[in-house]
Amino acid sequence: MKAHHVVSAATLALSLVMSGVAVGSADTPAGGVASGDSYVALGSSYAANGAIAGDFLCGRSPDNYAHLVAARFGLILTDATCSGATIDNIVDTPQVHYTGARIAPQIDAVQPGTDLVTVTIGGNDVSYISTLFRRSCAADRRPFDALAAPPALRAAIEGALCSGTVDSTAIQTALDGLTDELTNMVDAIRVRAPHARIVFVDYLTVLPQSGKPCVGVPLAKDDQKHILDIARQLQLATKHSAQRTGTELIELSKASRSHDACSDDPWVKGWDVSGTVTGNAGPYHPNAEGVLAAARLLIEELGSGRPSD
Repeated sequence: MKAHHVVSAATLALSLVMSGVAVGSADTPAGGVASGDSYVALGSSYAANGAIAGDFLCGRSPDNYAHLVAARFGLILTDATCSGATIDNIVDTPQVHYTGARIAPQIDAVQPGTDLVTVTIGGNDVSYISTLFRRSCAADRRPFDALAAPPALRAAIEGALCSGTVDSTAIQTALDGLTDELTNMVDAIRVRAPHARIVFVDYLTVLPQSGKPCVGVPLAKDDQKHILDIARQLQLATKHSAQRTGTELIELSKASRSHDACSDDPWVKGWDVSGTVTGNAGPYHPNAEGVLAAARLLIEELGSGRPSD
C-alpha cells in the first residue's frame, strides 16, 4: 500500500503562499537534493496525516509534509507512512489494520538507489498519543456526544480512542530503550540505502509547558505533567539517536513549543474528535499550520546542503 508520486511544485507554492510562508523559486538550487531524486517517507500518523483526509488504511494524506517537500524539489516520492506505526513496523514487522489488512514493513520501500529518507516515529512505541487519548477520555467525554455520526460508528470511535489502560511502568521501559531502537532502525535503513540522506522529523508539541488546562486540552495538571515528561523523553531519544548515527534532525518539537493546542496559534488540534468521522487526522494531531511548518523546516534543511558543507 505505497503511494508513488511526482508532485507538482505548484501544490506546495499555493499552500505556502496562502499560509503566509515565503519560499523561493522551484528552480532554486536544492543543496543536497535535486529534481528527480528518489524520496521515501517513513513514519507514523504525524508523518502520514495532512489537512486533507487520507487513505483508509494508513491515513496518508496527499498534502502531508512529505508530499509538500516532494513538490518543492520535484522529488519522486514513495510515501510508506502509516498511522499507528511503530519502529518495528518500519524495520521488520507488518502492521495489521483493524480490518485485518496487513501493511508490509515500511523499510521495503527503501531501495539501494534511494536518495532521501525522512522519518517521524517513536510516539506509538511509548504510548504517547494513546495516553493523551485515554486521559482526555477520562476527563471529558462530551466530544463524543456531539459527534455527527451514527451511534454504532460513534461508539466504535469512542472505543478506539478510550479503551485500554495507561501502564506507566511499561511506558518508561519503552522510553529507556528508545534511543537504541531508533539507532538500530537508522542502521537498517543505511544497509538498504547506503548513500541516502536520512532526516528525523520529531513530533510537534501538543501540551503547554505550563500544564494549565484550556478548552482544547481538558487534562488536569498532573496528567499533563506526566504526558509532557513522555514527550520530553521522546524528543531526547530522537535527538540522541540522531547524534549517535549522524542523522539530520528537524526539531519540530522545539519549533512548535509556542504553538501547542492551548496557544493562540496552534499547530496541533485539541480534544476534537470530529476528524475521525471524515477520515482526517484525529485529536492532538497536526493541523494545516503544523503540516506546513514541518514542510517549511524540512525544506530549509534540505536546501542548506548541510551534508556536503
